[in-house]
Amino acid sequence: MSSGGRRRRSAREGGGPVTAGGGTLTIAYHHDPEVPVLSLSGEFDIENVAEIERFLHRHLGPFYFRNRDLVLDLHSVTLVDSTFLGLVVSLVRRLHANRHELLITRPAGYVRRIIAVVGLPNLVPVYESLDEAFAALAVGVPVIPPPFEWAPAPVSTR
Repeated sequence: MSSGGRRRRSAREGGGPVTAGGGTLTIAYHHDPEVPVLSLSGEFDIENVAEIERFLHRHLGPFYFRNRDLVLDLHSVTLVDSTFLGLVVSLVRRLHANRHELLITRPAGYVRRIIAVVGLPNLVPVYESLDEAFAALAVGVPVIPPPFEWAPAPVSTR
């Protein structure tokens, strides 16, 4: 859920969840323009990372990186390894080669620390909400990664 309490989701879902080893993948399309959001949950390591790529090919087409941006929502991911990080770097390279963006949203806990330690936020913009990510994409220019904190700032309840 975004910080404003509303979630921008179109009525069109990209298919039901797919289980891949210790992880689950789902995709939804969001408005302005339609941007696929790949929501991951669970653990992603050498045993199931290849399923992410297969899932994207099945649901977005084999050349998905040529004609659209992509958001990875990591809110429910509990473990990643170097295989997952390698896939992210590969996705960024392919998307950037076609003038599109990969954004990451809502990493938490261990996953957030791993992302920080390897310096991934210097390559891939990381946002605390889906709304922030969509606002960055709406500008229509290459996204400059925002400052990244090891721990997200506390959200005010006021």
